[in-house]
Amino acid sequence: MRDRELQAKVSRLRQIISEAVPVEPPKGPGEDDAWRRFQSFAANDPLPAFDDSERARQIRAINRIATSYGWIAEIQRLLDGLGASSLSSLDDDQVALAHERLVMLEDCAREGFDPPDCPVAR
Repeated sequence: MRDRELQAKVSRLRQIISEAVPVEPPKGPGEDDAWRRFQSFAANDPLPAFDDSERARQIRAINRIATSYGWIAEIQRLLDGLGASSLSSLDDDQVALAHERLVMLEDCAREGFDPPDCPVAR
């Protein structure tokens, strides 16, 4: 008899706990993708920088844009085209060129334009 009473109390307690936990509505595909991008951005958010040079600001902007849009492959393409192994191995003119390219791609993405060196989307 005591076992049944104990089981009934435990069952009731489980029911109360399950009802007390809020159920989150399912996320839509767009919201899920935006959340994933935010988590990637937050995970890669660096500590405040001490280097305030133009070159350092450009490299940080390149990394921020590439991380935000998932364009790490674009950085690799730029490095391959410039014959470099990392952003830090680029000279100032090459960093400025890479920065200009990523800013242009970001502007295209924001405005809904095709990049100038890609075929037109149909």
